[in-house]
Amino acid sequence: MKMARRRCGNRGLVVMSLALSTILALSLPARAQGTKDATPFGPIGEVDVDQLMKFARTRGFDLQPEMQRIYKKDEDALARLFGLSLGFKKFDKNARTYGQIMYSCWLRFGEAYGVELYLKVLDRQPEDVQQRVRDFLYYPLLRMPKEKRKENQEEIRKMYPRLFPTDFQFGHNDPIF
Repeated sequence: MKMARRRCGNRGLVVMSLALSTILALSLPARAQGTKDATPFGPIGEVDVDQLMKFARTRGFDLQPEMQRIYKKDEDALARLFGLSLGFKKFDKNARTYGQIMYSCWLRFGEAYGVELYLKVLDRQPEDVQQRVRDFLYYPLLRMPKEKRKENQEEIRKMYPRLFPTDFQFGHNDPIF
């Protein structure tokens, strides 16, 4: 942010802050904002989103306008967000921030347009992208207390059999999980 302030001046800083706030607001489901359950990948803030934006840009993905497109029902933008998942080589802060955005996107997109459209876009992706996206979406189940985990895993598989088919294995051939 300090570097952005020097390059852009105060006006640029305001624009950048608005962009980061927009991404955070778009990413977190309205009903879950501010709750502990809303951040299964750990707390994320503006600095984390800024770092992810830089990471994504180096891979040809401009996070803020793409998220705006996704929430306007742009299937191609959603597919590009899925594709970005393969850019992560380790489960670091960027991957966790991306995971939080993916988790929140699943909730918000599903609420707005239904899960069928989301799954239709996911089904069109290459297998390695499908695996990585599913791994990111499954990860929050692993953070639950062990006594509740099995029940919740069974329930989520019943609710969304296309998202987590019976042959789905968390982390299968996925080096970051």
